[in-house]
Amino acid sequence: MSENNSGGPMRWDEHARGGAGGWVRASDGRTGPPDEPAPDPDPDSGRRTVPKKYVLLAVGGGLAVAAVVLVVAHAVRPSAPEAAHSAGPSSSSSPSVALSGSTETDPQPSGPPTASAEEQATAVDELLERSESDRQQVIDAVNAVEACASDGTVAAAGQALDEAAVRREGLITDLAALDVGELASGSLAAGSLRTGWQHSADADRAFADWADDAQGCSPGAVPRTSSYRRGVRSSELATGAKEEFLAHWTPIAASYGLPERDTAEL
Repeated sequence: MSENNSGGPMRWDEHARGGAGGWVRASDGRTGPPDEPAPDPDPDSGRRTVPKKYVLLAVGGGLAVAAVVLVVAHAVRPSAPEAAHSAGPSSSSSPSVALSGSTETDPQPSGPPTASAEEQATAVDELLERSESDRQQVIDAVNAVEACASDGTVAAAGQALDEAAVRREGLITDLAALDVGELASGSLAAGSLRTGWQHSADADRAFADWADDAQGCSPGAVPRTSSYRRGVRSSELATGAKEEFLAHWTPIAASYGLPERDTAEL
């Protein structure tokens, strides 16, 4: 008690000494336990307080401004394809520009000019001239086998017939390379002539085989073998095809002043 009175008047505090109670100075204004720190004064008590409604208005206005900025930024920002385009031409676009320029300036290659109808008819007539010269050689070779003057003459005739067949096939190849599109019935005439020459080539080879069969023959006694009969049959087919050709060719030849021909000349 004497220690407590030396500091001033005392009072009983039930919270002193950890809740057991005890005497404390009356000047100590704390009502809580002595070991609890006194509450700190409000550090912001001296600041001016802004009304809450103004704070909410300021926050809302800031959000509105931020939203406007985002909308404007999105509107002016280029899209991905536009940004890629504005960045400059890519390396892949340059060749296409150069190619389109070269297409417009470079002339396109053109094929050979189409021959006139008269030129096409003249080209066919030239092949007919060649065929006429071969025909005479075939006639001479067949007569040589028929005569059977000697084995040598028969063998030579057979060789001549083989060569005639090769030339006939050459005529067929050259005819296929001709353009007859400007001629009336030109394709029909060419088709018939090609068939006739093919049968003629078959006949030439068949008569060449007949010449081989005739080796050792006697004059005037040449056997008529199967090769001979095959040659005769092919000659008949050739004549029929050539007659069909002449039905188409004769009006064409007359139109362009070309000589008329018959099957014997073909």
